[in-house]
Amino acid sequence: MKLFLAVLVLATGAVACTQTPNYKSERDEVMKFHDVVMEDHGLLVNNQMRLDSMLKEMPALKTRFPSTDTLKEKVVMKATLDRLNVAEELMNDWMHKFEPDVTGKSNEDATKYFKAERIKIGKIDSLYKAEIQSSDAYLKQFKK
Repeated sequence: MKLFLAVLVLATGAVACTQTPNYKSERDEVMKFHDVVMEDHGLLVNNQMRLDSMLKEMPALKTRFPSTDTLKEKVVMKATLDRLNVAEELMNDWMHKFEPDVTGKSNEDATKYFKAERIKIGKIDSLYKAEIQSSDAYLKQFKK
């Protein structure tokens, strides 16, 4: 009898360990990661605004930095701003397409969906960080 109970306990434990994760924990992880990425959004927008202002005030930039080739810098600024805009648009697109309500989906399908979304937002996070770092480095040369 003890052997039967031991086997039953082990079998129950094995089944519990192999169950598919709960989709809610996967969804919560995606939402937490989204919140982390959105903290960087403010930095991205700040750099966009700084670049936009500099582009509009090129004569003032030339006055502050007389040796600056403003035509060359205008091209670099626009390219940097474009990359920031692409990163922001990817995030906006992800947010519009993200569907936290998985009514009608099985736990397994919902879990797969949220794992895939976690990968997508991870890529956006990497892009955000790279573009913020790149634009910070560029803007640093024009600080007072």
